[in-house]
Formats: sequence, C-alpha cells, structure tokens
Amino acid sequence: MNTKARCVLKFIKQKSKKGSGIILTMILVFIVITFSAIIAEFYRIYILQQEIEYQLQRSVNCAVEYAMGDSYRQDKIINLDITVAKTEFYKYLITDVGLDSNNRKFKSGKLVYTLYFTIVGGTPNPARFTVQGKLKAKSIFAFLVGEIEIPFKISSTNFRID
Repeated sequence: MNTKARCVLKFIKQKSKKGSGIILTMILVFIVITFSAIIAEFYRIYILQQEIEYQLQRSVNCAVEYAMGDSYRQDKIINLDITVAKTEFYKYLITDVGLDSNNRKFKSGKLVYTLYFTIVGGTPNPARFTVQGKLKAKSIFAFLVGEIEIPFKISSTNFRID
C-alpha cells in the first residue's frame, strides 16, 4: 500500500473516532436526563403520597372527634356516630383539602389527582373510623405508564384512658 492510501485510511480512522465520541456523549446525556426524570417522578409520587396521607389522617381524626357522643362520656362509654363521622369527613375533604364533589383535586385549573374510596365507615364501639381506597394521578411518563395508583388505608380510633 502506498503512503497516500495510508494517509487516507489514517484520516478516516481519526474521523470515525471523533464521531463516535459525540455519539457516546449524546447517549450519556440521554441516560442522565432519563435517570433524572425517573428520580423526579418517584420523588413527586412520594411527596403526593405523604401529602394525601397527612390530609386524610387529619380529616379522619377531625371527623372522629366531632362525631363522638359526648352524652356518653361521663358514663365512660365510648360511642361514635358513624353517619355524622361520614358527613364530617366529606365536609373536611371539601373545605380543608380542597376537593370537589367528585373527590378531585385541581391546582391552577389542572387535575392533580382523584380519590376513589372503597371503604368509608367504622364501628361505634370501639370508636373507630376507617377510610380505604386509592389515589389516581397522571404520570409524567403518560406514554408508558398512564396513571399512577397509590393505595391508602387510614384509620382513627378513640380510646378511653382513665
């Protein structure tokens, strides 16, 4: 092989090495961006779960406190009015949590999440009120996952300790 052909081959090898570096850099940037987006989505789900559990626990506790039968307390009998507790629970969801009548939360005109309840009830003695269901929210990866479902079970019990 003559020297001119060797120079051309050397030039082609150098060009292909430079191009592969750019492609490798682009692949690494894509992986870093994808990994960051996945971590951000998991963090968003975690924060959403913590927020909804806090709000529901607060609503359930307030409903139990409001629905306790005060006329029975001096006789050391615990009695919970389940109907009043349900009414107060839904009232707290609307006034304090900011849900609409279909248990949807909107922020700046956009749907944030929807709550679906499977159990809303309790027992009068012992005074226990339980809420169970799931939260559905749209994922930022809607083309892959669609909706995210976060199950929850919140319970509040009123005990006598005297």
